[in-house]
Amino acid sequence: MKSLVTSFPLLIAVISYGVDEPLDLARAYFGSEEKLNSVQSIYYEGNIINPGEKGNGSFRLFLKKPHFQRMEIRVGDVQTITAVNGSEGYRQQTVISTGKGRLGILNSSQVEKIIINTVENLFFLKGTEFRSGKINYLGKTELQGRNCYKLKFSYRDNKLFYERYVDLETGKILATQDERGVIVYQRGEILSGGIRFSKSVESYKERMHLNTINFERIMVNAAMKEEIFDFPN
Repeated sequence: MKSLVTSFPLLIAVISYGVDEPLDLARAYFGSEEKLNSVQSIYYEGNIINPGEKGNGSFRLFLKKPHFQRMEIRVGDVQTITAVNGSEGYRQQTVISTGKGRLGILNSSQVEKIIINTVENLFFLKGTEFRSGKINYLGKTELQGRNCYKLKFSYRDNKLFYERYVDLETGKILATQDERGVIVYQRGEILSGGIRFSKSVESYKERMHLNTINFERIMVNAAMKEEIFDFPN
């Protein structure tokens, strides 16, 4: 199937009073404006640790402007691929040893959440205007003993949102919580292309550990063909 990329009007993001300082601080932690604005794609590679019986596995993530994402997770003999080509997406599970599996089509809400995630990552927190989003300053708070700014990035009339805790001193994003109640803690640091990324991310919901992803390699502006984001033949 040929990749279909929908064109979206460029809308002005709604930004509340007090956002500029913490937003600029967070972007400065990532890297210079020149470096951030030059990013066209990001490739992540690492391992995923699943508590309980799910087991551990490998993790790969491909992000490409404007709205392309492909995530590959392999645990044991099962590979799961989730991909969005800019307007539609799918999730495919395959048993590697037999080649058998199943393919599911993502609904519009799932596609939109993945697109928003892609845009926020590739535009380093300044992509809200591409999805008619808004940013609100929620004040200062404390997280795990660190003083933070709290920012809320919301979309689709607040049906999708991310609340981010930005370290008051360094600008590092310490954690992000979404509308599902999943909170992701960002640990460590890895440098690629002159930009700082988290070394690992730990996901929790209601204090239950969901998984940890450790990044072993991150490549900025890695070559990616748009075909890898499209539906399988």
